Amino acid sequence: MKKLIFHPGFHKTGTTALQQALTEARKELKVSDFNYPNTRGKAHHSAAWAITQKTWGWEKRGGRLINSDEWEKLEKKIASSDKTSIISSEFFSTADPVQLTKLGQHLKDYDTKVIFTWRPLPFMLASSYQQYLKYGVRVSYKKWLVEMFENSESTKMTPSFWKRNHHGDVIESWIKVFGSQNVSLIAVDESKPDFLYESFAELAGISSGVLTKPKAKEINRSLTFNEAALLLEINKRYPKDGDWDSYSTFIRSGNIKALTSSEIICQSDEKIMTPQWALDRAIEINSQSVAKIKSLGIEIIGDLDRSDFSKIPVGVNTPVTTISIETAARAMIGVNMKSLRRMPSSAIVREFKKRLRKRIKRTVRIKLR
Repeated sequence: MKKLIFHPGFHKTGTTALQQALTEARKELKVSDFNYPNTRGKAHHSAAWAITQKTWGWEKRGGRLINSDEWEKLEKKIASSDKTSIISSEFFSTADPVQLTKLGQHLKDYDTKVIFTWRPLPFMLASSYQQYLKYGVRVSYKKWLVEMFENSESTKMTPSFWKRNHHGDVIESWIKVFGSQNVSLIAVDESKPDFLYESFAELAGISSGVLTKPKAKEINRSLTFNEAALLLEINKRYPKDGDWDSYSTFIRSGNIKALTSSEIICQSDEKIMTPQWALDRAIEINSQSVAKIKSLGIEIIGDLDRSDFSKIPVGVNTPVTTISIETAARAMIGVNMKSLRRMPSSAIVREFKKRLRKRIKRTVRIKLR
């Protein structure tokens, strides 16, 4: 059977850096009999969204349900290669049991090895909230934490958070489809920059030295609390009739990217701090997940019992009433012609038609006079 390496996440575990490394090493991988299929972007997110039936953006305001063709395109690239293919997208981690069963049917003719990358849940809280801010969330970090921990069963806010962060349950679902002997986990260690690439290569069977830390690693730093407060205020004030394409182009890929892609941070800004009660709950849930993962009988590389949670800033942030002029300027500079080029063609066509209709009406009125 043809071999296949499947990397389904988890989120916030160095996935973007790993996907960049796989992209840069594409030629070297081919020489070593590995195929990292080239689709849209550096990862296979569109294929993952097709499998998980995810809407990209706001469901009722211009978001798009990804067509099944996106998975079929990737599947064809895998089938046409005589090498061991590698699939990578952290969005596969949100697949439910029914979707996973269908995925298993798609891959029944392959010898599939699943490799998860993992970090403890407590490290996911602030970074996950920032990601949801980039999708337009309009509540503070404190309120979001209350929803996630106190109302997790009933809340409709960011339902994907627990879908992908009950790590033991997610891995167990993949085991039911692919078997425990075919599932492995890398406990990522940020203090060892090469650990992720070396461990992934070892599990995948890639020759030493082929997969290395990416040379063109994109800057995507965390937001400060002040920057997050600015984005939250933008989200609150964003017009209710504004669509996803506009938000994604001008706010997400404009203002936000200008901040996170810059190493400049206002010295007076605070880091996002997590309340002690939320950290304690996350540690408790993480302990349960770790115990379950250990019981599943999968191969584990790295320290699953890491407990260096003292690194996480704990406390309550000072309310933000002003933003530095430097921060405001950097955010504004992010909205430029480069942002406009990322506007989906469908949105441009809609705007063109709208303007054309106005032009025709105006011309007709002038002639009637």
